[in-house]
Amino acid sequence: MKETAKRGSLLFSLSSRRPWLVLVTALLLSVLSLWLTCQRMEFLTGRDDLMPQNTAFNRDFRELRADFGDMEEIAVVIEGNDPERVGAFGNRLYGTLSKEPRYFSDVFYPYALPFFQKNGLLFMPLEDIKELRKNLSLAAPALKALAASPSVQTLFTHLTRSMERCAAGDESQLPGVLFMLDKLGAGFQSFGGGKGAPPSMETVFMNPDSSFAKAGRQQILTVLPVRDMQGFVPAAGAIQKVRAEVARLKALPEFKGVTVGLTGTPVLENEEMATSQNDIALATAVSLVLTVILLLLAFRGVLNVLAAMASLLVAISLSFGFATLAVGHLNILSMVFAVMLIGIGIEYGIQVVLRYQEELNLGAGELPAIKTGLERNVWAIIMAAATVAAAFLTFVLTDFKGIAELGIIAAGGVAICVLVTFTVLPAMLVLLSRHRKPHARQGLTHFSEHGVVARIVYGRPKLVIAVTAFCCLASLYPLSRIAFDYNLMNLQAEGLESVTYAYKLMKSKENSGYFAVVTAKNEAEAREKSARLEALPTVDHVVSLHTLVPDRQPEKLAELAAIRRELADVKPAPYEEELSLMELPTVFENFRNAAVALKGKLEKERRPEAKQVSSFVAVLDKFFAGLEKERDKNAVGMLQEFQGGMFRELPLKIEALKQSLDASPVTEADIPAELRSRFVGKSGRLMLQVAPKWEIFNREPLEDFLNQVKSVDPHATGQPVMVYESMTIMRDAYRLAFIYAFAAIVVILLVAFRSVKFAAIGLIPLVVGVLFMVSGMWLFGIDFNSANIIVMPLVLGIAVDSGIYIINRFRREEGSAAAVVLSSTGVGVLLNTLTIMASFGALMVAHHQGVFSIGAVMSLGMVACQLAFMVTLPAVLTLAGK
Repeated sequence: MKETAKRGSLLFSLSSRRPWLVLVTALLLSVLSLWLTCQRMEFLTGRDDLMPQNTAFNRDFRELRADFGDMEEIAVVIEGNDPERVGAFGNRLYGTLSKEPRYFSDVFYPYALPFFQKNGLLFMPLEDIKELRKNLSLAAPALKALAASPSVQTLFTHLTRSMERCAAGDESQLPGVLFMLDKLGAGFQSFGGGKGAPPSMETVFMNPDSSFAKAGRQQILTVLPVRDMQGFVPAAGAIQKVRAEVARLKALPEFKGVTVGLTGTPVLENEEMATSQNDIALATAVSLVLTVILLLLAFRGVLNVLAAMASLLVAISLSFGFATLAVGHLNILSMVFAVMLIGIGIEYGIQVVLRYQEELNLGAGELPAIKTGLERNVWAIIMAAATVAAAFLTFVLTDFKGIAELGIIAAGGVAICVLVTFTVLPAMLVLLSRHRKPHARQGLTHFSEHGVVARIVYGRPKLVIAVTAFCCLASLYPLSRIAFDYNLMNLQAEGLESVTYAYKLMKSKENSGYFAVVTAKNEAEAREKSARLEALPTVDHVVSLHTLVPDRQPEKLAELAAIRRELADVKPAPYEEELSLMELPTVFENFRNAAVALKGKLEKERRPEAKQVSSFVAVLDKFFAGLEKERDKNAVGMLQEFQGGMFRELPLKIEALKQSLDASPVTEADIPAELRSRFVGKSGRLMLQVAPKWEIFNREPLEDFLNQVKSVDPHATGQPVMVYESMTIMRDAYRLAFIYAFAAIVVILLVAFRSVKFAAIGLIPLVVGVLFMVSGMWLFGIDFNSANIIVMPLVLGIAVDSGIYIINRFRREEGSAAAVVLSSTGVGVLLNTLTIMASFGALMVAHHQGVFSIGAVMSLGMVACQLAFMVTLPAVLTLAGK
């Protein structure tokens, strides 16, 4: 200890004799560090930057990207009840974005390709085409009348006549009438008194639950952004451009009812980085404010707070300079290091200042008190900092570049905090000592170990140890139940559009945006692998080049030809907006009377169809009641909207339907180049996109899906593989880092105490605290994830500091364990914990759930460990003796 005291004396001698030199030098270096950071610090935003680079699965992914190009696209999800309107929106957006090569290197919208416009119906299942033919056949008479004069009056008049003929005994009209009444009733219900959308042509003639209809209501446009690597978020400009164009189109009246959302890796990364950046800035401000408040309460004076905070800010500034020189960039994880250092760095100054104040209260002079506060803490601070640095340096042992960089940056920052505590802080205290009132009592003194609370907590050490042992045993159950969350969506801020639409695409079998990728050397191998993959229980379907050639084409073409003949006499006339308002009441009355008459006839004959017509009459009456209610307000507007929604685009839709019926046989040679290039690589390899049957964001379904896919091709890749493999390696790496950190702490405790007994005593509350922390996570429903798992090795290094300070003073000075805990050292330990909780807990203001969980888990860990060190450790020390 003499060498340590000697070093402390040398440090104090420098700070006390040349305080201004120390301070000016520190300020100049701080300014230089901040300038260097502004000039050279960069930010890495991609998830790939966090992943291990030298692994088989990463090599497979890099080979795929080299062969097929960058596949990290912005996905624009366009939805609506009317596929034609959705398609029109997509076409307009496609036309605009295609003219922006500065922002987008590729824009792809299948609906805009003539290939799909001409042959789209051939991709429907044969059963759905047969149903379409049946429906069009039933609706052909009404459709012919509406094509000639598309209006509400035509629809109701035609159906009135048809129902009258049915009531008169013409049975041939009944199937078509029932079909139209059923579809019209559904339209009345969806319109909902003017609040919903009127029925579209597709909902009338196609099965709304068919995959083809669903694909029409949810269409995907993808764009490959041109990345600006000079910007904070490389794809930000492209994303902003897409959002602006989407907002402009959505404001147009012809796209009423169309909803649009953006997702995809670039959007998720953009929103994650933007959210995290704002969260970290806010958390840093909150952390600094809370730290100042805690120091004011603890020090009971402004001058010591000023000295401690000035030293902390110098340390953080220098740490940024070190990070710039040592690494040169930050990522989504390492950007939180400044918030970490607020709580970690201030603890060393707290120990020095509190001991300095204790000496003043005992009657020492200013300079001797500063000297004692420094010298009596040098060894403890060095050992405490060594444990934290060791915990951070275990990150370097992981395969994750981003996490290893965080370890280097944070460990260097801890060393800088210690150096600043031994130089700048004493210099500040010396300079400010001239402004203190003489003989003023400074800050907290100490609590009495003979108080009621102290006697209860520290008077029965055996009981405390027994209760602790019982709680530890009870904590083994939560320890066995806590899980690692593989779902990266759970890290994002709640309610983000990109996350919402990512889940939508995952649940959409027609537009799955999250799929595994398998490659084949040739067409034969591709077909063989596709067959094996589609036979797997977890696979829904496989998309490849050969799936772009429709199956059962002769039968489908025959059905389309029959539909074409059915619609030969349907010749659409232009739509006119006018309503025949004077005639409509009579038209409506006649229509209802005809429906009631038909209902009565069917009921009289006890026909099962009577129930169907009766239900329609009830819906019709409700619809008319809504019109009556709105008569003095907007009944005309409702009718115009209903008519326009159904018939405004009817002529165009009939023409489009007729054109789609002219499909011709499709061969692989007919597949357009822009579509072929997405499935054929530069080397000629073929890509198979393997869509999962169920949602695979969570570990168990993801693992099952990938195990089955890899049974067909061990080199399967894609985003699901990258996420699963990297998360597994991260989880295992942090488990190993936790073991390394624990081993390093054992060595440091042995060096610090030169005693096996006291090293073991220092570990006991650490183990207790970690068990209590995991129990707290289980109680609050918090799982480990790729963000908060950094806390596991970190909490060991930070929490063990408390044991070092307490055991160090217990061994060196007179007094009981309770007296040490209640002295300035114990108060300092408590204050250290509170400042750590203030800095990490400030992360809980974050909207980003990953950042929030770091703060939540670290706060739980510090509370648990503090409880163990302030209650369990004194009991162990009391029984063990000095």
